[in-house]
Amino acid sequence: MSADDFEVIDLTGDTDDESDNEDQADGWDDGNDAEAAAFTLAQLNAVISDTPEAPLRLVLTRLAAKDPKIRNALARELFAISNANGVNGTVVRVVPRWETCENCGESYDVNTPRVDEECLFHPGELEAEEDRFVDWDEDCHGPMDTDENRRAYPENFTWGCCESDGTAEGCVTGKHRPQSNKKRRLNA
Repeated sequence: MSADDFEVIDLTGDTDDESDNEDQADGWDDGNDAEAAAFTLAQLNAVISDTPEAPLRLVLTRLAAKDPKIRNALARELFAISNANGVNGTVVRVVPRWETCENCGESYDVNTPRVDEECLFHPGELEAEEDRFVDWDEDCHGPMDTDENRRAYPENFTWGCCESDGTAEGCVTGKHRPQSNKKRRLNA
């Protein structure tokens, strides 16, 4: 048998004619028209900034599949960005880590930068106002100053820091702080 006895069958379906038709069908034009290049360069930054992340990823994937030179250029740029965020060339992926704020009780991502006034809270304690608990008998109803009553009757409590009732928004703003109830290493 000689090499002429074998027939090569392309199972990918990619032929020059078909790929040209696909490019035109999906809106891709690889022409080197100077007017198109000027148009693209003039408006590219505006279009990129207005395009959501998912379609941009699709465009990069399509471009990388089209041409090895584009693929290599994209790889160099993206690896450079990834390595800038890593240590010794290893990529460090930042995963959201949620904490509960010690001050306001809200959950927040500790990997996002903290900003002033993101947290609104009362630094004082809620104190039960006995005169607001009309006909309350602790022998019958139980104690007034409970977490359950604070949730059910916030208007019957006063903040010690600002003398506002329990329904008032915080009187102090600041940055979120993680709860300090974590185990600490003791120095021997």
